[in-house]
Amino acid sequence: MSAPRRDLAVWMLVAAATIALACRAELGAFVLAAAAALGAYAACRSTGRASALALSAALLWSCTLALGWHFAVDHFALRYVWLYSSTALPLHLKIANLWGGDEGTTLLLVACCASLAASGARAGLDSGRRSVAAAIVAAYGAVVLWLAPFAATPADWLAQSPSQGMNAHLMKPWMLFHAPLVIAAYAWVLALAGPALDALRGGQGRWPARARMRARRAWLLLTAGIGFGMLWAFEDAMYGQVWHWDPVQTAVFVLWCLLGAHLHGINGWGVGRRHWRMMPLAAVLAAAAVPCVMAVTRNPVLASSHRYVGAESWVAHGALGSALLVLALVAAFSGRDAGASLRQGGARSSAGLGLWLAQLCFLGAAAVAVVQLLLASAAAASGAPRPEEYKPFLAMLANLVSGGELEALRAAFEQWDVDGHVLARGLLPSLAGAGLAGGWYFFRRISVGAGRLSLLAALAVTGASAAWGGLMTRHYEGAGILSQQIVALLPQFDAVLAGCAYLALGGGAWTVFMVHRHGLRGIAPALPLLAIHAGVALALSGGLLATALNSYSQHEIVFDGAPSAWTRDRHGYAFRLVDLRVASAGDGGVGGAAGVHALTAIEARAPSGRTFDGETLYRDSRAPPERYDGPLRQICEMLDYRYARHMGRPGYLLDPLVDQGWKHAVQFWVSPAGVVEALAGRAGGRAVFVVVKVFPLISLLWSGLVLLLLGSAWLALAPPGGPARAEPGGGR
Repeated sequence: MSAPRRDLAVWMLVAAATIALACRAELGAFVLAAAAALGAYAACRSTGRASALALSAALLWSCTLALGWHFAVDHFALRYVWLYSSTALPLHLKIANLWGGDEGTTLLLVACCASLAASGARAGLDSGRRSVAAAIVAAYGAVVLWLAPFAATPADWLAQSPSQGMNAHLMKPWMLFHAPLVIAAYAWVLALAGPALDALRGGQGRWPARARMRARRAWLLLTAGIGFGMLWAFEDAMYGQVWHWDPVQTAVFVLWCLLGAHLHGINGWGVGRRHWRMMPLAAVLAAAAVPCVMAVTRNPVLASSHRYVGAESWVAHGALGSALLVLALVAAFSGRDAGASLRQGGARSSAGLGLWLAQLCFLGAAAVAVVQLLLASAAAASGAPRPEEYKPFLAMLANLVSGGELEALRAAFEQWDVDGHVLARGLLPSLAGAGLAGGWYFFRRISVGAGRLSLLAALAVTGASAAWGGLMTRHYEGAGILSQQIVALLPQFDAVLAGCAYLALGGGAWTVFMVHRHGLRGIAPALPLLAIHAGVALALSGGLLATALNSYSQHEIVFDGAPSAWTRDRHGYAFRLVDLRVASAGDGGVGGAAGVHALTAIEARAPSGRTFDGETLYRDSRAPPERYDGPLRQICEMLDYRYARHMGRPGYLLDPLVDQGWKHAVQFWVSPAGVVEALAGRAGGRAVFVVVKVFPLISLLWSGLVLLLLGSAWLALAPPGGPARAEPGGGR
């Protein structure tokens, strides 16, 4: 059969199966079983592998599309739809709930994996006796079959409620982008496993042609997913900032670092070269990290601001990750003598040395994060008590609560999570080292003298910053939410800033050199690399500056329903509360029937005189009078993500008004106390507590992410033989 006819047949199968599953959802289990069986066949037999994987992918995508249809039409007779959706939700959120739970995300992942596996088999890149890519499809197909996304809703559930509703924290537009981008990135990373295992066994051919493209696309998708997650976290009380080393964030960071190590070693790879195993090893570790990250996301042992905990599939994900690690060890052992006759003891080129150092820095950062995850998990499993310094606000809060609530509060603060202070201390040397290695690499590509002189200057600045401090140390005022453990590390943060500056300068100087030497032909190989490395430097610098130099102030305002008097904040902002609109939380979220939904309108003036307005959101699925916690507890909730995580639940939400500016971003958080008193029918003014947080230079983070994504997209979408091949001396 010709390729066009084969593709037409696959599309017809997708359409037919989708329609069938839309009409008869009970057929879903049979279709999923067939898809998993086809994956198992393709894993064991090379004959007909491409066709089997194409059929498996068609069936899996049919299940995905059909499940999305059931969400769109409110088919609550399906358990998965009943658990996560509601008739009151807008259509885009109903469809986004497709990846709102374990069943849907795993189904989306295995559908993507099957498509990539079929593509590789069709291109002749997976013609061996066994197929790791197909085995992954079979394994995750079996997991989805066990999770049963098409299972019927129990009758007593339907009698209790038409549907459960959507987790309030997920009712954001970012839900449309963050989760599917990350899941797609996972699939691209898993596609690296088979070729990398072959390389570890000592295959004499060059790295398979599509491995670099797949790694670049994985990098692009994962970075974009992380970026949307940062935007999401910045406006959620359980985060309140872009990053706080949540266990899931830490695990994803490990994957990002392993993928970065792989990308820095892929050009010019060959069996027998110096440290030739490092690059395929990083690829296999990245592939193994994907199911491990999913296991962390679903495992409730560690406290997490990601509400996706309590699922039972974490064991299956952990088993698959462990299997990939075992395969890596077996492959490395079987190929231990590969390329021995090709090895040479000559001097390493400067390009090779620079990329090797960059790989070491990425791997070192990943190792530090993995160790912290393992230590936290071991401490939680052994029941070890958490040190008191990990429990901010607990002593004060203990004086405000009693009885069962106090016990629940102590239990919440006793639960282990990742120690961000220790993690930061371990990561800083790798981050500074990556900046120095990258900057030297680019300057060395210009000339030996430029590399040596610039490196000496960068080492001097970095060392001085680490010893005596720099920009962050000198501008820190102690007015923000920063622990003393992190304050002690500010000089090392300044050293990382120096390394970032050196990396950006090196990339810029090399770009100018390439354009001067090659004219317009030098733009294609140089510009995307400049965008990537300068973007990383800007994003890291902006994130560090905003986190270290943040500040806040709190205000108590008497609000009687009319616009309040103007209140001036010490940051130079003036604001007033204009309106408070309270209604039943009938928005499709969890517990909407008995809850409250409130919008507080705020008008504000920036120091520049610019006037803007907006709203803060408070939502609670419980009866409002039971929610009044007193001013101190509300302030703690808006300042400490750990306490906000304790207070939060699927039906609870507290979002700020955010003013994003070039110099800083400002958050206005409004306490729900006024809402509670309003519904309680109390006469007179109501005390409303407002917290104003300021994050300076966070625009560098967003600008850096945009640059990074643009450069990554250029390389990820470049045709074969494009800019990457024209690049001298390797690189991404």
